[in-house]
Amino acid sequence: MSVKAKLLNRLVITSQIRTGRKALKKREENARNAAALQQELLMRIVHDNDTTEYGRLYHFDEIKDVNDYREKVPFSDYDDYAPYIERMIKNDEKGLITNYPVVHYAASSGSVGVPKSIPVTKETLDHYSFNGISRSFASADKLLREKTGKGMGFGRGLNNTDISIERTPYGITRGPISGAALEHVKKLMPYVQTSPLEVLFPEARMDMKYLKVRFALEEEKLMYMTSAFVTGLVDLMNYIKNNWKMLCDDIEKGIINEEIDVPADIREKLCADIKPNPKRAAALREAFKEGFDTPFIPRVWPMLKWIVSIGTGGFKAYTEKMREFTGPDIVFDQMVYAASEALMASATASEEADYVLLPDSCFYEFIPVDAEDETETKLINELEVGKYYEIVLTNLSGFYRYKIKDVIYVAGYEGETPRICFAYRKSQVLSIAGEKTNDESALWAVTETGKKFGIAIYDYTVYPNTDVEPGRYEVYIEPDHEIDMSLLPAIRDELDKKMGEANPSYGKKVRDNILSPMEVFVNQQETHALWRDLQIQRGLSGNQLKPVRVLDTPVKERFFKNLIEK
Repeated sequence: MSVKAKLLNRLVITSQIRTGRKALKKREENARNAAALQQELLMRIVHDNDTTEYGRLYHFDEIKDVNDYREKVPFSDYDDYAPYIERMIKNDEKGLITNYPVVHYAASSGSVGVPKSIPVTKETLDHYSFNGISRSFASADKLLREKTGKGMGFGRGLNNTDISIERTPYGITRGPISGAALEHVKKLMPYVQTSPLEVLFPEARMDMKYLKVRFALEEEKLMYMTSAFVTGLVDLMNYIKNNWKMLCDDIEKGIINEEIDVPADIREKLCADIKPNPKRAAALREAFKEGFDTPFIPRVWPMLKWIVSIGTGGFKAYTEKMREFTGPDIVFDQMVYAASEALMASATASEEADYVLLPDSCFYEFIPVDAEDETETKLINELEVGKYYEIVLTNLSGFYRYKIKDVIYVAGYEGETPRICFAYRKSQVLSIAGEKTNDESALWAVTETGKKFGIAIYDYTVYPNTDVEPGRYEVYIEPDHEIDMSLLPAIRDELDKKMGEANPSYGKKVRDNILSPMEVFVNQQETHALWRDLQIQRGLSGNQLKPVRVLDTPVKERFFKNLIEK
């Protein structure tokens, strides 16, 4: 990097760490006073929005406290707001669900693939910037100082987060919320990230895997990697593993490979700024010739210190796979617990898998999963450690008592604020005969079965087959290597037993012949990665691609059933 580039890199990273330290301090202060902050936030939201159409419909002007709010305002989902949002986007109408100015629409795939547009206000966006990547910088710097006596240092990183942006007819940005959060620092990003602006903010479809790793590989002093979900980073590392010879050749020649799908005008811009680099290509070839049985990232990028990406819950197997690429010494930060509707919590600390709720980000209610009456909600300081709750949000962008269908587990408290772990999505609960198997139970059963047979299972999905009598689970597993198919009956029996241990209701229904024992199939290598690639080609954001846990559409069913090992 030039002297100017190095200076700007230092300024940006130093600023991020300082901002992140403020976020950590504020989180600590807020945790001690969470209940009062929640009350104040709710009453501010209600008062500020009592003249909106939605506020008048539910008499916000008559609400004096939390009990009034719960009594007058019903639970909601996206369909309750869709007609308002359509008017906001098409006609630029104001004061429908919020009086706060909307500065962005977060694109979300929706639970059944129907695109959503979630309104985002400036205050919501500020929470993402303040508590998201800035906190991660500060948290990683703190842990590195404790472990090594040195901070994070300076350098550029590989960014795999989707930050593509489009605009509504009235000029408001629409796309992943990460794009809106970074739009105002767009010109500074090439100084802290390896991808050129044409790749960071793509205006056309192109082979993003190739482009992101091609520029990252040329950066010998790569310092960090970031991605919305760790699956994206694993996919990139597998791409390097499978294509390293081509990538080295292209770096040596200073080209964008002719076989790579890149629009001609963008290719011309990119090629104008790259030069042949035979020295780096030679060093990479030496690193890759050692193979992939041991971690290759420390050989390729010896300065890499930090990875920030969500890798908890259903992504845990991918975090473990990423560790196979990185080795034990690189710091992992689980970033945030968030949805398009709100940033709800930030990671307790780097290397930790739980999150601290943010009481100033949105107003929370919680429905105990074992509650007989789901209308009776708990508040932030009323949760019990060790219990599971469905989250209900009132956010800063016009959603009131909104069910996001996430279930969390309470791991402990910081002051009055719960430390939580994401447990499962209510929409992904399997229930053929009332057994209600959630993702957490299924993931445990799959993982434990893999351990018994010495198989790391990358991913899995389940088809609830009701065409047979009695109904049964058909589980499609993707192991990290080819397995002896003669083991499949034993794997099936073990998985069926473990599923019964994780969910006793399932086990009892199998024993009582209410459910048939499950069947197990093996998906071909990289089946789930191919699914993600196809969804991105369809225009979906990589930031939205969560694991496919249930084959709940004909498209998913055909795809995964057609890619099984015979």
